[in-house]
Amino acid sequence: MAPTYDLLERRKDKFMLWFPADPQNAREPYLVLGTLDNGSPQTVYQISITPFVKPDQPDLWELDPKNISPPLEDGKVYHYWYEINDLSPEARGAIKVTDPLAYTVWYASTKGRDDHVQPSSVIKFRDGKLWPCDVDGSEPSTPPLPSQDSMPQNNHMVIYELPTSWSKYKHVEENNQDVEVDVGTFVDVLALFDPTVTGNNFKGVSVVDNGAIVAELGINALELLPVADARPIGQWGYATANYYAPDFDLGTSSELVTLVEKIHGQGTRFFTDVVMAFGHDPYVYIDFKQFHLDQTAPEEQKSPDIWQSHSSQERDGYGGRLWRYSWPVDANAQAVVSSTYDPQSGQVSAIHPSWAFHKGHLHRWMTSFGVDGLRLDSINNIANYDFIKSYKEYAWDIYNSRYPSADPSKFLVIGEELSDPLDLITSGTLNALWNDSFQRRIRACLIGNGSDGDDFEWTVRKFVNCTLDYNHPFTDGSQSINYLTSHDTEGGTGKERLFNFFTDSGVTDMERRAKFAFALFLTSVGIPMIFAGEEFLDQMDNSISEKQSDPVNYERKAEDWRTRIFNYVANMVQFRKTCPALGDDDTDFIHVDESRGGKIMAWKRGGQGQIPVVVVANFTDQDTEGPVYVVDNWPDQQVGGWREVTQNRDVPAEWVGREPLMHWEAKVYTYWRG
Repeated sequence: MAPTYDLLERRKDKFMLWFPADPQNAREPYLVLGTLDNGSPQTVYQISITPFVKPDQPDLWELDPKNISPPLEDGKVYHYWYEINDLSPEARGAIKVTDPLAYTVWYASTKGRDDHVQPSSVIKFRDGKLWPCDVDGSEPSTPPLPSQDSMPQNNHMVIYELPTSWSKYKHVEENNQDVEVDVGTFVDVLALFDPTVTGNNFKGVSVVDNGAIVAELGINALELLPVADARPIGQWGYATANYYAPDFDLGTSSELVTLVEKIHGQGTRFFTDVVMAFGHDPYVYIDFKQFHLDQTAPEEQKSPDIWQSHSSQERDGYGGRLWRYSWPVDANAQAVVSSTYDPQSGQVSAIHPSWAFHKGHLHRWMTSFGVDGLRLDSINNIANYDFIKSYKEYAWDIYNSRYPSADPSKFLVIGEELSDPLDLITSGTLNALWNDSFQRRIRACLIGNGSDGDDFEWTVRKFVNCTLDYNHPFTDGSQSINYLTSHDTEGGTGKERLFNFFTDSGVTDMERRAKFAFALFLTSVGIPMIFAGEEFLDQMDNSISEKQSDPVNYERKAEDWRTRIFNYVANMVQFRKTCPALGDDDTDFIHVDESRGGKIMAWKRGGQGQIPVVVVANFTDQDTEGPVYVVDNWPDQQVGGWREVTQNRDVPAEWVGREPLMHWEAKVYTYWRG
């Protein structure tokens, strides 16, 4: 049974507003209640405004729906706001704000949204209680727990990183350009996994109408970029506004539950991205000082919250408001909250308000949507390791409560901190980190160069086995999230999509080089993460600086050469998921051809007692000479049954360890049979 979160239990019976260290100048909040008028355009018709009352808990306001006049109708959907006195630095008097705990929100306009115009919160009144519901009144179910046996272990995961803004493209004849015509939804993501679903906006995309492209790829972990409700339209969700609600533009809670049920049924884990350095949330107006930092205020320069962790740089709100995590202190290091209502435990104690708020939405997402892992954005910009560790531990508490004996290898909390400070792992603050060094190193090697001051050989050794990185020595592959490309395609040369990187580097044999890259990537130590579209070498259509408005173009997968890349990657994904040796960290470099500048190398994956995997890679523009190329120190050479994985072919005994290589070719061998 999952740990309870007291405030979320209370809101089942009453409208609730938590107001820590309730300021003396704050007016009592009011509930503004209405119903949706289905005219054109749709609007909310206000039917009542009712003051909250204080229960016996400090800093808590409540309103029993039975005390609202006119009486609420059983089974009816209501829209509501909280009217409060604006306490943001730009205070504007009495304003209406969204319930910070709203499970569903509704925007009156899909264009030109204003940060100061808050969406309505949505709830259903039924049987004397308040029920989470979609705008149409549907009450979302909770996805059933998948069996532990059906879920992959961390060291056999292949993650698919999918932006929460994706689109189809339409050819415009008059100017010969491709343009974005619409943005996807949870139903469109479902269509990537279910061949019977064509999606909402993906209808007409041939590879979606006629198949299930991501299911066919075979990944076993889906990471959606932030799916909590965000202000912008058609972007990737890194401006979270309503942390407890699915994004209004992406669809309903019920549709998200259907998606999670589907991928769980396919043995795929569900990860979600979370943004907690800054927000556009209602507490900006309700209780600014307790939750947020005003970097423009001179007195805040004394606050420990002003600086990034391990850095002399100030934190960056990227247009939002920084969350305050070093608590309970004000800008002059004086105690502000001696004790308040704790929304998690329901007791009165000294707590960190922001910590408690974020643990609440963690509880919501893990219990309502079956989240199997988390990726925490910009750890250095959150800038409080104690909070991150507390958040991670609460996530594990919820996960462990799911099963009588939860498998610790089937849950993971990942952080993005691109300098890879391993103390985040050794201290128990996080379970894993994005390994940005992997991308730098493998991309350098894909065009024949070394990286980070290492010669070519050691650049290869370090990306193949992250435990060999002396500066950032991961101690286990499940701690390292490796990627050829991530959603951060605007990060400069070497960060762009692989197609654009190859183009800018003068690579002309795209198909060959892409297959080479994926063979190395999917056989290296660590958890591989594929950025959506890279499996068929999608390309940037807008400028690199516009990454959030350059979604995946799944139409491209239908091109013959891209289909061949896709099929190659799908084969290697299946191998990566299932081969025991690739879930082990042991790596033995068995061959470095000094006669070719050390740029033909071979290594063995797998530990003692495991059937080995041997990777042989030619990082040069020349084929090997003659019909035979001998690889030294080949393991188990006399054992029968060797096969070459990338081409799905058996290798005659006399050719084991002796096959030639073409330029920029990697061959993967094993006698393991899945």
